Amino acid sequence: MGVRAICVLPALLVVACVVSTSKRSANGSLVTTPQPAVVTPECYSLSYSDPVGSASARLFPIWVMLLPGSDAGAAVGRHSPQTSDQDWAGLLKYSGWKRIPSDSLEIMFTGDFEGIRIRAARTGTNLSGRATWLTDVIGLPESSMVFVGDREQCPQNTAPAT
Repeated sequence: MGVRAICVLPALLVVACVVSTSKRSANGSLVTTPQPAVVTPECYSLSYSDPVGSASARLFPIWVMLLPGSDAGAAVGRHSPQTSDQDWAGLLKYSGWKRIPSDSLEIMFTGDFEGIRIRAARTGTNLSGRATWLTDVIGLPESSMVFVGDREQCPQNTAPAT
């Protein structure tokens, strides 16, 4: 094999990988598959402002960790020191994140009768958006707050419990 063939081979392999993970649209143009939303664990400290309804920062997590996934994954949260462990444990029947529009995520912590929905836009290495308290009680006004999530180093052991 000549030098020219050796140089061309890696380029062909890259093209083959891209084409194999891509699809053709109805008009024949190449559409690439989106890259994973969370490749490694991501951790954020959250701060809140601008309450709506009876919202208070104590209702929402002060820290979240998003675990890897292509369009969805597990989430871990830490509650405010003003919230009891028992109240927070009631929100942990389901916790996870999913991709919503291309640069946004929805993070959920839910229990049997109440929960938290966090809609977050990615802004550089940070998150920003609105956190909403959810309840099955009919007639209560929406309670929500604006939040900012500052990215920080995750703890060493970030593997989810199995």
